[in-house]
Amino acid sequence: MTLRDLKNIWKTQSERSILKSPVMEVVLRKCKSSEDDRPHDFYVIKSSDWCQIIPITKNGEVIMVKQYRVGISEHTLEFPGGVADLKDGEILNTAIREMTEETGYAPVHGATTVSLGSCFPNPAILNNRIHYFAVGPVEKVSDQNLDHGEMIEVVRFPIDEIAARVKNGEISHALTLSALFYLGQTNPNGSPLWVRELERFSGPK
Repeated sequence: MTLRDLKNIWKTQSERSILKSPVMEVVLRKCKSSEDDRPHDFYVIKSSDWCQIIPITKNGEVIMVKQYRVGISEHTLEFPGGVADLKDGEILNTAIREMTEETGYAPVHGATTVSLGSCFPNPAILNNRIHYFAVGPVEKVSDQNLDHGEMIEVVRFPIDEIAARVKNGEISHALTLSALFYLGQTNPNGSPLWVRELERFSGPK
């Protein structure tokens, strides 16, 4: 069995746009079950791909952004990023541009940039991917250059504080937590820590 099996799928019969905005489109997708032809309506949000980038300074500090998110009416602590822009070409270029615009930081000459991977943020209702990168060293090169709808505070702290900030709930944005998940898989010394933690639940060895 594979994820692309033709069993238990919803076959699209028609699709109609419900709402369009500069960042997304909501569509009504009328489907039928591949198993018994029963109909069901789904609402899908179409959006361009997103990106986030983890910037690290030469002093071993991580650069994050704190901003008010209207969906939850609270501030969140996130890695810089944004929506893919065709004018940037590669999505990595979007990630670096967004980082510099939101924080004023840019990669130094000879900096290392790594693609960490990508995933689907919420495939139940979203059709896009988010792409993750890490870059360093970075340094402050300019003031922020924010969009009209952005109010962003730049936050920097030592890398070894990340785990505590996740545990205490200060870092709670799912997309940022996913970035750390992917970063953990780049561990050159073998299985990342989360694998060893999960193994504890499989019983005595």
